[in-house]
Amino acid sequence: MDAEALAQPGARSGTTDAADSGLIDEIAGEALRRGATKIHLEPQKDGGLTVRFRVAGGLAEASRLPPHAAAGVAQRLAATPIRLAGRDVEVSRFGIGTGERIVLHLGAPARRSTTLEALGMRPELAQSLALALGRRGGLAIVAGPPGSGRSTTLTALARELESTARCVLPLPVEGTIAERFAAVMRQDPDAILAGSIPDRQTAAAAVRAAEAGHLVLAKIDALDAISAILRLRELRVEPFQLASTLHAVLAQRLARRLCGDCREPVQAEASVSALLGFDAGAVVYAPVGCGSCESGHRGMSGVFEAILPDAALRRLINDGGDGAILARHAFLNAPNLGSAARALVREGVTTAEEAVRLSRS
Repeated sequence: MDAEALAQPGARSGTTDAADSGLIDEIAGEALRRGATKIHLEPQKDGGLTVRFRVAGGLAEASRLPPHAAAGVAQRLAATPIRLAGRDVEVSRFGIGTGERIVLHLGAPARRSTTLEALGMRPELAQSLALALGRRGGLAIVAGPPGSGRSTTLTALARELESTARCVLPLPVEGTIAERFAAVMRQDPDAILAGSIPDRQTAAAAVRAAEAGHLVLAKIDALDAISAILRLRELRVEPFQLASTLHAVLAQRLARRLCGDCREPVQAEASVSALLGFDAGAVVYAPVGCGSCESGHRGMSGVFEAILPDAALRRLINDGGDGAILARHAFLNAPNLGSAARALVREGVTTAEEAVRLSRS
């Protein structure tokens, strides 16, 4: 986007308030072309706005808008709901000394073909997950902190199920949690897209639905897959219920994906190699930046770990085994988040620094 052109009152045909209010649509279109997930609108002392895009995890300045253009943007954002460039947009407002800071969260497009492998999941894990979720009833949990891509993964899981001729329904939005689960269960779904499990009431209702033969897809705030199991215990899910209904627990993070056109091989720093367990002098990849990516990164890749309980792990869960015991068995022959991130480094998908960040978190 030409920041200088946007800053000139006469640079675009028509300088009315209506024309200026359309500027945010142009900004949103440019943000999507550059692969941005969020737009930051930061007020300046002169009444103008600095526009920055969140691209591949980083913030890049896109343009500066003069006061008259900023007023038009404010006019456009006063309407609700907001839809820009074919996407629903969530608006977050925060008052600071120079005015109101606004962040636009760009929602998913109305139609998007998202598969688990497209999100960064390895084909073998996607296949194992499909087998685990092929059984009738149970719980499938996606864990991670907010902003880690859990909702996108849940949507991909639901689409995978729908592709096998199974009925997947979301919870209705009205009523108590028990009423909402009861209402959707009366529709005879194979799977229920339950959203988040934040409290005991939701956990209890989800387990009841799972025991009744419905596959419940839900997300939970937890740092990793083991923590998700422990969190369900904290929410008073009985050990025998957890052991019998738990089909799969995924945990995930997002890593910045290197641009495949301009990444370059470099020798990893000794300290980074030590942190990741690489041999001294290991070759990794670093961002450069080119005409197609600008920053050296292009989009995000999911980093996943999965627990698909076998009979032995179910016994450990039923017996109240602690996190260390559960992890020792669950990841005996499967990668955890740290090792999954290291594998992406070796393959040149992301940087060693990203893997260190993910491992520490």
